[in-house]
Amino acid sequence: MKFCTLSSCSYANSVAIQSRDTCILIDCGLRKRDINPFLNEIGLATGDIDAVLVTHCHTDHIYGLKHLLKQRNVPVYSTADVLKQVSQCWAFDEYPGFQVLDPYMEYKIGSLSLTPFNLSHDVATVGYTVSGDSERMGFMTDTGFFPEKCRDLFNALDYLYIESNHDVEMYKNSAKPWHVKKRNLGPTGHLSNQQCGQALQSLDLSSCKLVMLGHLSEDDNRPSLALQNARQRLAPDISLTSAPSRVPGPWSDTLIKK
Repeated sequence: MKFCTLSSCSYANSVAIQSRDTCILIDCGLRKRDINPFLNEIGLATGDIDAVLVTHCHTDHIYGLKHLLKQRNVPVYSTADVLKQVSQCWAFDEYPGFQVLDPYMEYKIGSLSLTPFNLSHDVATVGYTVSGDSERMGFMTDTGFFPEKCRDLFNALDYLYIESNHDVEMYKNSAKPWHVKKRNLGPTGHLSNQQCGQALQSLDLSSCKLVMLGHLSEDDNRPSLALQNARQRLAPDISLTSAPSRVPGPWSDTLIKK
């Protein structure tokens, strides 16, 4: 199994995950003009996508979903609360083939297995574990804190994609309105670099091959800060990287230390 980010920031988020015979996207916040070029850049086309998993209804995570579904009418998976909010927030030309998932239950899409779990954001939000080809990946962004239940779900991971959204001091000193700062620094906001580091330190990542930091703020963080903070909490043999913001990144199998 391998994965690749198509975009990872507050502008647009989307991640491709591929096993031997199944390919899914987690979220599709891409602009219409970017969907095909970005997929092509990583060696995929819309015809390769078998399903989309949605984390929540915010624009940067689902803006491109309706455009993708016009090209390829694939099923869209998430929990009932998330799908309800997606349908309320977005007008689709045809009603999508929504597939309802129960949190903490395992499901199959082709050769991939997935389990959704609840996160703490200002709308209904989930993360996922995804397994395929005898490997497991944890996926978590858009949460104000690291939920206790994730410690068990994130055992024996081969890959971890985790939010490291902002540097707290940079965010506090930014020009953003106070109500925005209060929301994003609170329990229904986003994980800071420090919170991400604490989460990494609390997990048993002894079998993890790669940690990727995602959803970094373009205004209130720097990759070097996020990476330095995370590196201190990880064993030196674990590969660590941050996802590029508005362009596709490399496939995970090219980033792992040999």
